Amino acid sequence: MSADAPAAVLDWLSTHARPMRLYGDTPWRDVVTDLADALLPSRADHDVHAAPTVIGLAPTTRESAEVSELQVGLLQALVTRGVRTVVIQDTTGIGARLDRWARTGETSDTGPEAILADVWGPWRTESLRRALLWLRAHNATQPTDQVEIRGIVRPTTVPADYDRVLALTAGTRDHEQISALLATIRVAHDGGEHVERAHGRWTGAPFVDLARQARTATAAVLAPGSDATTRALAALDRIVRFHAAPLSRGRSGDDEETAAADQLVEHLRATGRRAVVWDGIGHLAARGTGFGSRLRAHLGTRYRCLLTTFGSGRIRDLRLPAPRPDSLDQTLDHVAARLGAGYAVDLTAAPKPDAVGRWLAGGHAVRLVSGMYHPDEDERHYSALDDLAGSVDVLLHLPEISPIRYVEPPETEG
Repeated sequence: MSADAPAAVLDWLSTHARPMRLYGDTPWRDVVTDLADALLPSRADHDVHAAPTVIGLAPTTRESAEVSELQVGLLQALVTRGVRTVVIQDTTGIGARLDRWARTGETSDTGPEAILADVWGPWRTESLRRALLWLRAHNATQPTDQVEIRGIVRPTTVPADYDRVLALTAGTRDHEQISALLATIRVAHDGGEHVERAHGRWTGAPFVDLARQARTATAAVLAPGSDATTRALAALDRIVRFHAAPLSRGRSGDDEETAAADQLVEHLRATGRRAVVWDGIGHLAARGTGFGSRLRAHLGTRYRCLLTTFGSGRIRDLRLPAPRPDSLDQTLDHVAARLGAGYAVDLTAAPKPDAVGRWLAGGHAVRLVSGMYHPDEDERHYSALDDLAGSVDVLLHLPEISPIRYVEPPETEG
């Protein structure tokens, strides 16, 4: 893990940084435009076949309005320059529903708010909603050149499955017990069982055990072989599978990460498309054993990873401390203080002194802020990023962040 960065590193980063404008109605537009132009130059300027096939947007938190809006800005700029596949960390089923809406603008129960009610909790944000509305508007004006949306993770359950079970068991003798079990475990869709345990909101049996209890109780109160029983148990089987391997853990293991990356690359080669993937740095780093490293193995430098970090600020009702000494975040925050602004640095673009090359090749601690985060235990929320230059192509840093805004769930009748 790196010690404090030498002066040569701070000088090099400061010299090659592209400072962002002050926050406003269109923050960081110039930097986002410059980055998109550098990554995806026009056919007239560059051999299109040398441009990246996949660009990974890898923030270190999903709980910041500024970080999320920056990812939306990057996504929009890349789509404007020819990216036609947008990939998010959710199930392939959710991806298909979002794709159908973005292509057709269907309303009623497949409108964007209704779909967002079923996505993984950290995605239920105004930032993603705004991105979807922008993609829908783009597709409406480009009917022969539309952007598709894809999920990564195998299909599991959605919150609507819990409602389905409750409706089918209404009036039965154990409905209250089934309702209580499902209410307890349903919160996992907002962030994860591990988040509930980390904050002390749940200390009881594993959620998968409670899901199995709900299935057993449901099977006992519904008529064997009836349509209601078939539908309720099918929903509960999905609920059990979800809690056995929840989405909050990401893809379950290296094999699934590899398979997901292989499927994306195969799809892009078959269609000739380019993609932007919005996930976390733990999955998108180009070194290691995850999704991003598999993309790098397939595509070489045609996979680029853009890491967004931050200094301090607020999430939820919590005040974030400054990054710990010797972390990557602290080094980048020192540069932001020099510049008086956030910034972006392309690590691949410029010659580097030996001291800078050694620092980039080293390991660095990076702060990851998720639903489990609490500032009193800030030290626990750092992850090792080995070989910075091998893992990341572009660094983006925001010195101050504020809480993300979440989408209000759609009103239901009755």
